[in-house]
Order: sequence, then structure tokens, then C-alpha cells
Amino acid sequence: MEQYVMKVSKKEEGEYKEVGSVAVFYPLLSELGLDVAPTGKDEEGFPTYADERVQYVFDAVLAAVKATARNRLQSGTATLKEGNTIAETVEALLATGERSGEALKTRREYFASFKAWLPSLGKAAAFNTAIYDIVSNVKNIQYQTDARKEKLLALITDHAASLSAEDAARFERIIVQVGEACEAANPLDEA
Repeated sequence: MEQYVMKVSKKEEGEYKEVGSVAVFYPLLSELGLDVAPTGKDEEGFPTYADERVQYVFDAVLAAVKATARNRLQSGTATLKEGNTIAETVEALLATGERSGEALKTRREYFASFKAWLPSLGKAAAFNTAIYDIVSNVKNIQYQTDARKEKLLALITDHAASLSAEDAARFERIIVQVGEACEAANPLDEA
């Protein structure tokens, strides 16, 4: 396996700030059982292959390795989550290929928690339903008005404060994602 140093950054005030780096290992295609050898290196030092179809396969493998490494880091840091490692061998890399569905389960649990918390605000059921519908469709939050996004961010923050420390840590990634969507500029304003 080859090694490279992946820079890790986090978004602060609309800009990405480097917070560290982590060593990531990736296989050559020959290590995955394909009878091909690299023909050179690109400007970042990654292997290149003469056949564009083979290059496409390598690029997909590299992207998967990078994504797996990023998903094993604590949000906004270059520190591995407890119990996680970066695969250093092909065998270890292949062993991590199984998806448990844990991330989707956690996401569903977060939104269920948010929905269950909304009635504590004492608002009408229609308000609670509307807010839940907006928040649970994260990709569309950015299209809300700035005033509404501020209110949504306040609700997300208040809900997060009501969580146990364990749940707050478990839901951190989705809370950050929803918060970033609330702070994002409306792309339609730039059109």
C-alpha cells in the first residue's frame, strides 16, 4: 500500500481552515488483483494509468479510501474517533468495506429526537410539523429566508442543548450539517 498525507480542514465563518493531517494508505490496482501497472504520477504524486478506464477505477478506489478515512475522524478534527483506525493493508481495507447502516440509523434517531422535542416549545402542531419538515430536508434549508434560517439555527441549538452529553456526541455530525445548512448562502440569490 502507498501512503499520502491527507490534509483535514473544517469550515469556519464560510471558509475552510486546516486543522491537521492524517496518514492515509491506498492500494495500487495490482494489489487489488488487477494485472495493470501505473505509467507515471500526477502533480500530487498519485499513480496514473495509461488506459482512461483503468484510471477511472483507480480514481474511484482512491476516492473511497479518502472518504472512509474522513468518516473515521471526529468532526472538525484530524483525530480518529474512538475505536477507529486507518487501514494500512489491503486486507484491513477490504474488511472495512461492509456497511452497517449505523450512520443512517443515527440520522433517523436524531430527527426523531428533534421531532419529539418540538412540542416542548408550546407551539401549534402545524408549526411543529412545518419546522420538522424543513429541518429534516437538510439540503433545502439553504433556500429558506435568512430570517427563517436564523430561527432554525436557534431551534437546532436549543434542541442540542437539551440532549444528554452522549446523544449530543452521537448526533454531532448531523447537528453540524444542519447548522451549516442554516448558515449557507441561498444559491438562488447568486443567480
